[in-house]
Amino acid sequence: MKKKLLKNKMICSLIIGILSLSFILVGCSSKKVDTSEKSKDKTLIYGSEFEDEKLNPILTTGYTTNLIFRGLMKFDKNNKPKCDIAKSYSKSKDGLTYEFKLRKDVKFHDGSNVKAEDVIFTVNSIKNEKVNSELRPEFKEIKSIKSTGDYELKIKLDKPFPALLDKMTLGIIPKHALEGKDINNAKFNQKPIGTGPYKVEEWKKGSSLTLSKFKDYYDKDKLGNIDRIVIKFIPDYNVRAMQLKTGEIDVAYLEPSQVEKFDKSDNVKVYKLDTADYRCFMYNMRKDIWKDVNVRKAFNYAVDRKAMVKGILLGYGKVAYSPIQFNEFNNEKVEKYTYDLEKANKLLDDAGFKKGSDGIRRKDGKEFSFTLTAPKTDEVRVKIANYLASQFKKLGVNVKVEALDWNAIEIDKCDAFVLGWGSPYDADDHTYKLFHSSQIEGGNNFGAYSNAKVDDLLEKARTTENKSERKNLYNEFQKELVSDPPFNFNVYLKALYGVNKRVTGIKEKILGHHGMGFLWNVEEWNIR
Repeated sequence: MKKKLLKNKMICSLIIGILSLSFILVGCSSKKVDTSEKSKDKTLIYGSEFEDEKLNPILTTGYTTNLIFRGLMKFDKNNKPKCDIAKSYSKSKDGLTYEFKLRKDVKFHDGSNVKAEDVIFTVNSIKNEKVNSELRPEFKEIKSIKSTGDYELKIKLDKPFPALLDKMTLGIIPKHALEGKDINNAKFNQKPIGTGPYKVEEWKKGSSLTLSKFKDYYDKDKLGNIDRIVIKFIPDYNVRAMQLKTGEIDVAYLEPSQVEKFDKSDNVKVYKLDTADYRCFMYNMRKDIWKDVNVRKAFNYAVDRKAMVKGILLGYGKVAYSPIQFNEFNNEKVEKYTYDLEKANKLLDDAGFKKGSDGIRRKDGKEFSFTLTAPKTDEVRVKIANYLASQFKKLGVNVKVEALDWNAIEIDKCDAFVLGWGSPYDADDHTYKLFHSSQIEGGNNFGAYSNAKVDDLLEKARTTENKSERKNLYNEFQKELVSDPPFNFNVYLKALYGVNKRVTGIKEKILGHHGMGFLWNVEEWNIR
């Protein structure tokens, strides 16, 4: 019996010894994994709705260009321009001359210094009509731009242009890399050379864009510990949410319907930020059905915006009535369209669209019907389209909702479109380029809206130095949009971002279209 007990004790001791050794080995193995994971943890993975076609700030406004490029100025937490590559600037009393002095420690990603000639090349390329830049209207007031030294330059304007400093947040491109080349189709657009805190490491089209930290970034004191940013292109909002939940990505834009489950998450924090980003029903003025202003007014009265905020946005937004509602020049006293089906029906009756025995309106024997288009990867827009169609049906109008992929949409050819715009910057941004008739061909005036009074007000407002005069002009502009609506303004959104809690350093502010600006201080972020 004793021998048996002794034998059992020996066996137990052997087993304990083996288990102890196993724990030691596992412990060592865990440390190796932790080291590997720590290295991996310095990579931030961002789930993006869109993939930029080109990475060139003068061709289009991209979602990643601010990480790769920087301008003379940059927007601060209050969305006001302050010096960045520019060390200082001065402005003449008449507002027609600006002089900039550049920092001398700013390098492009290829190691060359950023000089005045690069800024001049950037601006002149935008103004060059051979370059397909959608930014040209933003710089049309510039009469000349010249260097007064390697790191000094002077800009002269035809007229005062108080929004100029905003425009000079534009990313600078290197003259030596693009001079004499076709900028529209240059290889640079796929492998750019910028000045930002991150440079392009690898671009897998249709999959991801990998950026790595630029070690010679001039403002390195502000750099966090993120070595790489991987931007994964995930247009499907459900897939983005799933990958955020599993930890495959660290940051993603969420839809209102997804917020509740993440609010209860231990690993994800939801940022609910105010934006200047509105959604609207765009009338395509090329279509005869929208020629009569009373028809457009009728549709404006047919929308219960409060119900949209509650039912579609789940409270994450506000009722919209103006394109500059979050701007210092907003006119709070402007007339607002209330929900009034009786008034809407009367306006359609007066416009000659009469209901038949089947309840459908017709004019000159032609049924009042049209197609409302929305991008199918945007849950909010699709819900807005379906809601609007149901509301307009109450008026006796037959509306077909068409939800398509973005690459299948040509906005200027749609009967109507659930459009989105909005800017938290100077009031000139997202007004002139959207509503001025000069922007119908080749610009962002997709609905072909043309109003001589609006044109005049926008021209004067963008070229008036006195702030109170500008406010009066933008007040009148907003009144005119009520009298002659180009859009049916519906709602302003909150930007809803899910972020893994290991990410820190995020600074909140009012964001722009599609939540643009959330990454505004990403170079300062850290990953625990």
